[in-house]
Amino acid sequence: MKYIIGVLLVLFASYADIFLFRIGIIPVQPSSFLIPLFFVLCLVRYSILDLWDLFKSHSFKIFAAILLFAIVYSAVSPVGSETIITKISLDVITLLLYLFSVQFFRSEKRWLVFLVMFFAFLTLAGSVFYDFIIGLPRQSSKLADAVRKGGFGENPNQAASGIKFLALGVLVFLYKYKTKKYLFIAAMVISVFLTFSRSGIISVVLILIFGTANNWNTKFTITTPILFKSLFKMAFLFIGLYLGLVLFAGVIKDNFPAFTRGSAGKRIDLLLGKGDSGLISEDVGASNGRGDLLLRYINRFKDNPLGYGTSYTSERRYNGLNTHNYYLFLAVNYGFLALILYLVYIWYGYKLSLRADQFYYLIFLTLLVFEGFVSHSIYYERALLVSLAFFDSLIYKRNIQAQTEIS
Repeated sequence: MKYIIGVLLVLFASYADIFLFRIGIIPVQPSSFLIPLFFVLCLVRYSILDLWDLFKSHSFKIFAAILLFAIVYSAVSPVGSETIITKISLDVITLLLYLFSVQFFRSEKRWLVFLVMFFAFLTLAGSVFYDFIIGLPRQSSKLADAVRKGGFGENPNQAASGIKFLALGVLVFLYKYKTKKYLFIAAMVISVFLTFSRSGIISVVLILIFGTANNWNTKFTITTPILFKSLFKMAFLFIGLYLGLVLFAGVIKDNFPAFTRGSAGKRIDLLLGKGDSGLISEDVGASNGRGDLLLRYINRFKDNPLGYGTSYTSERRYNGLNTHNYYLFLAVNYGFLALILYLVYIWYGYKLSLRADQFYYLIFLTLLVFEGFVSHSIYYERALLVSLAFFDSLIYKRNIQAQTEIS
């Protein structure tokens, strides 16, 4: 049974279940079959009593709080009941999927946990490579015409987000093995680069900076001498990384002419030093650019800091596009109190990483903070949610071990 649960987690984290449904291999939607199957199997394998301490975990509390906000604010929301029910259902699925995933990661053997994280990364990253070189079957003309490829993630930014979070989880197991570690890092960098996601590339740079600064150790080992040595390593690393990406970008332009047009072409030209526009030129002044959305929703929040109601930002009658920012998503829909609670959640996470001596948890939280500025649906992205469950299991597994030693 544990192997079936592990396979389902791989499908969820890599978005392969959605792809298999779209091409007709799985006849029903994942939310109607695979996800309920996952919940049932977990209920059979794990006792409710085993989950008791997870009800007190900081992530469970924030998910429960967001669900409560969604229910309460549905009373004042101007959007239709169907949209509200969908939103609340997603919040319930998110909470349960997180809960059972944490229990799997902290209960099963280390080798099985590694295989789940590794194959989830391999499936998602492999789908991006396949999509880039050959092309996956498309169920919409929009996806078929898109130059940037997202593999099973469909959206390139979502694919890049999933790859980086899953890769960070795999690095927890590979940090002692120098050759395997750097080969895996190279695979991560290339996979994210193929999506041409700016946020993905920035996140990869953050992983490299933090990892190098701490000598890729899972525990906090940063001292002044180590940091000084790491600066030289970082310099060589990023020079090599930039030269490698420039060479790779040149190969892409020469062998894949389609990538010379659109946003992909602009980003390659920018990397090669041939671009005639800035890094954020497409984000402002275009009505629906990220910068324009940021200013628009900040003004909405200032006009009503108590919140507009559940799913207000996703309603096309009031907004052309959603916030593309999780902090504004909480603030505009649920008011300033929800935003404050989430910021407290992030702060407490950093505190836990220091208390448990889990450096990779700190890296994960830093990526999570950054992700909140570029996506409004971060916890609906299952690669991130499964990764959060994995990193939380490192914290709460330690708590169980500590309690066992005391008793």
